[in-house]
Amino acid sequence: MNPAGITLLEILDLPVLKDAKVISGEKGLNRVVRYIDIMEVPDVTGWLREGELLLTTAYSIRHEPALLPKLVRQLAEADAAALAIKPERFLHEMPKAMIQMSNTFDLPIIQLPKGIPYIDITHAVMEKIINKQSALLRKSEEIYKMLTTLVLENSGIQAVADNVSRLLNSSIWLIDQTGEIIVGSPVDAHFHSSPNPRFWEIRVDKEMVGKLIVDKEKLDELDQVCIEQARLVFSLELMRRKTAVDTEKRLRGNFVDELLSGLPLSKQEIMDKGSQLGLKPDAVWEVALIEGENEDISQQIDKLNGLLSKESQKSYIKSHIHWKGESLVLLLGSANQETAHNAWQEKLSPFIDQFNKIRIGFGEKAHLWEIQKSYVQAKKAIVFGLRLNNQKRIFTFEEIEMFDLFLEASESVEIDKFIEKRIGKLYQYDKENGTDLLKTLYYYIYTRGSLLETAKHLYLHRNSIKYRMDKIRELFDIHTENSQESLIYFFCISYYFFKNNE
Repeated sequence: MNPAGITLLEILDLPVLKDAKVISGEKGLNRVVRYIDIMEVPDVTGWLREGELLLTTAYSIRHEPALLPKLVRQLAEADAAALAIKPERFLHEMPKAMIQMSNTFDLPIIQLPKGIPYIDITHAVMEKIINKQSALLRKSEEIYKMLTTLVLENSGIQAVADNVSRLLNSSIWLIDQTGEIIVGSPVDAHFHSSPNPRFWEIRVDKEMVGKLIVDKEKLDELDQVCIEQARLVFSLELMRRKTAVDTEKRLRGNFVDELLSGLPLSKQEIMDKGSQLGLKPDAVWEVALIEGENEDISQQIDKLNGLLSKESQKSYIKSHIHWKGESLVLLLGSANQETAHNAWQEKLSPFIDQFNKIRIGFGEKAHLWEIQKSYVQAKKAIVFGLRLNNQKRIFTFEEIEMFDLFLEASESVEIDKFIEKRIGKLYQYDKENGTDLLKTLYYYIYTRGSLLETAKHLYLHRNSIKYRMDKIRELFDIHTENSQESLIYFFCISYYFFKNNE
């Protein structure tokens, strides 16, 4: 913000300048004077400042009066305040070109009274400027003290906004980077985004976190002082909020890590800690696991955060995003079992569909204290699901639960002998001959006997699949026309793939 100043009209009211005359540029008398200087040399290029009142006798250009119009132009380009001349000794007549230039740029030319020393003029003008600056400084300190007190007393950001609005006598809004309103005052003021809004950036740790928008056409110096202090105090308030949010996020992340790792926490501990960190214990929870190339996931994290925040606001249940290794874990909450049924799958499916290299697995619904189980299920959903269908990208534990049970049962039941009996010769043939007949049969059954769809899964031509199926029937007497037989072969091959991590 520029230093405080006074208008030319206020300067002309000073006793020392009561006999001064405005020669031209009268429309610019509202220009603000912030500095006063005396012209001693003909070339002032690079020395002029915004808001400068330049005093001169024109001595340095007395032999080249044609330079005066150029001087007026230079003053106008520097957004100076005015040119004040003592013409009686060295400039007996004001050049017409200078007068015209003055009127063109609305930059006043003032004829100073005879016999008044420069020191009297500069002293009187600077005294008035300094008095005004001192008054603004005192007012600035009062505003800052008042607003910071509100922050220190934890009165809330709305109280700060209300006081700023009152001081400016204007509606104000504080918005975040996305344009969402953080706070507005008056509360019921309608926010309208104009093509050229008056706004000031709010920064925290050198990062732009929002904008202060003021619905006021003209701002005086006191308004600008208020806005500068408001920016500072809003920065403090947003920093305080950011620190609190970051701390809560870190603590919540540590807590989620404990839950996913299966640390021995009691049910009551989990309920108490969950309540403190915004993870409602009485909600229905499920884990979704996102995997893929880290770069692809990281680039979409902001969109994912926005989606979860939007849904959380609707249900009043805060969901959580958490990195675990190279996977992204989503801890998703729903109000009850009915609203939880496939709801998050439907909400996240359009998001996942946008990206070819990202896949997601969903665990079953669980209580907060049972969330590790859902996490393990989400991992299995992706691992097993990819083996069932390598073209899918959205998997649920429900789809692979039966195969998971087979694997668990194999520890106490002799399933391996049954598998060997049904498909042993087939997978042995693949090993010895480097063929892929077992996988061909699997996808042929999976696609209900479609040669074309099987070919898509294996990236082969339809005729190649037909040749393989003919060979399977010929060598191993396997026929898939019987639905019961097909089902047995399907589960046998699935079990074999899972067991052998293929």
